[in-house]
Amino acid sequence: MRNTQLTDIQSFPASYTNLFNSNDWLSVISNSYGINFNAVIDNNHQFFLPFCLLEDEFFSSVKSIPFSDYTLIDYSEDTLDDALQFLRETYSDRCIETTVISKKAPSIKHFKSTKTGFLIRIDIQKWKESRDLKKAYEKNIRNALNNGLIAKISTSLDSLTGFYELHEQLRINKFYRLPQPVRFFTAIYNGFLCKEKGFLLEAWYKDTLLASWFILKHRDTLYYKFGASNSNYLHMRPNDLLFRSLMQYGSDKGFKTVDLGYSGATKSYEGLIRFKSKEGGEKIPIYHLEYFPENLSATLLNKKTNYLNSITKKAIDSKDINIIRKTSDEFYGRFA
Repeated sequence: MRNTQLTDIQSFPASYTNLFNSNDWLSVISNSYGINFNAVIDNNHQFFLPFCLLEDEFFSSVKSIPFSDYTLIDYSEDTLDDALQFLRETYSDRCIETTVISKKAPSIKHFKSTKTGFLIRIDIQKWKESRDLKKAYEKNIRNALNNGLIAKISTSLDSLTGFYELHEQLRINKFYRLPQPVRFFTAIYNGFLCKEKGFLLEAWYKDTLLASWFILKHRDTLYYKFGASNSNYLHMRPNDLLFRSLMQYGSDKGFKTVDLGYSGATKSYEGLIRFKSKEGGEKIPIYHLEYFPENLSATLLNKKTNYLNSITKKAIDSKDINIIRKTSDEFYGRFA
């Protein structure tokens, strides 16, 4: 390969990275699930592709990177091709996966490219300059304020608990999925919020928490990473209030971009994409790149998927929050 090598994750300069391949974020995943990372770099240290090696009873894989919206957003396709071919030759018997942001489908030999969703990004300067963008849903914001809602910024442990209660119920009741365990969000709290690299943005009505967003800071970008709401109060428009509050915070503090994270490409995500685009967001495709060696049977893939689905179904069907939490704590790392 041209100018391609492996490096220890800690030795790579963090100044080059986006949030999802930064040492701060990779440490959250490592601390939560015991996953260790290495990286592919070029000889000039101008390219960085973190990855981990995963083993289970079904098959072995190379992932870049699990539990993240994407891995790369600004990259040279030639260098990405070099890195992925290097991984394919180094780990020829493993499945290899990564996720990138690109306006056109990447063409990487031996790798299948599938559009799985979209990233919505907002240029804060353009937002400031365009009154039309701010008018997109003024009525909803007025309704929120007229209903007595207020937005707050918090980094307290009580706010973390409040967020998790909303997140947990949303995952279980709306999506029929296991929530990530508490330790994952505690790791984010310790790695970001305790270091003034993020906060919880909350919408309150009197003494009731209606919505809570996990906002992380990295370089000149604010990342909306997780959001959860009380479904009984959506008519009061708490998320509209939080959206406007986030944009105003970014403007006041000198950030350049708001990254609104992953939204799927299926019809069920259309409403979420419309919401995220209200303030003038740019929609950019997210592509999943994967390589499957010839010795990897599709049967093994199906067995793993069915196994994890059965664990989820059994826990959710129990309707016992203690069983759901125990299952999440024990098995969520297997979804990597």
